[in-house]
Amino acid sequence: MTPDTFRHSPEILPGRRLRLEKIHVRHAPALYASVRRSMPELDYIAWGHQHWDEEAARHHCESTREWILSEGEGVSYLAFEYDTSTYVGCVDLHSVDFGVPRCQIGFVGCTRQRGRGLMRDAALTLMDWAWRQGMVRIEVWCDVRNTRSLAFAESLGMLREGLMRQVERDGRGLLCDHHLLARLAGDPVPDRLPTMPARRARADSDPAVA
Repeated sequence: MTPDTFRHSPEILPGRRLRLEKIHVRHAPALYASVRRSMPELDYIAWGHQHWDEEAARHHCESTREWILSEGEGVSYLAFEYDTSTYVGCVDLHSVDFGVPRCQIGFVGCTRQRGRGLMRDAALTLMDWAWRQGMVRIEVWCDVRNTRSLAFAESLGMLREGLMRQVERDGRGLLCDHHLLARLAGDPVPDRLPTMPARRARADSDPAVA
């Protein structure tokens, strides 16, 4: 695995119920519309505290695409339903260590599509692609307060490996603790979402980037 793995990653990754499209400036309108709807629930996402308008969404798509093609240190895909082309959310691989190789996965779902398992399909599709390229370990760093993201990560077969104290600053600039979760290439993934108490957040309810 090298930076060219991500630079030359497919423009489209087919999933079971959706397709993943490599981020492009044409995605800016769909991304902006979703962020605008979901903004009140993006509390644990750093860019969720930034000003977002159509131009900001366009810049995000352009700069992320350029980062993939120039640096090759990760990749970002947007998920769309096959039948309706409805935007579902985005998934990305970042913080790559090519020496292992390992990386982190991030995910942000559109609030209108929650509870259908589509974001889980999107994340597993990207992870399956990464395993085929030789990825050995995929991690999630999850703010301990973000119970939705934690449940979602566990639904992907991620195992909790420890608590990292004051490891990052949150969107407000405050130091925060993170759970470290990871899945190895040979680890199994559950066939179904885990059963959780009624008051716990659903695993596919607008997961935040970890």
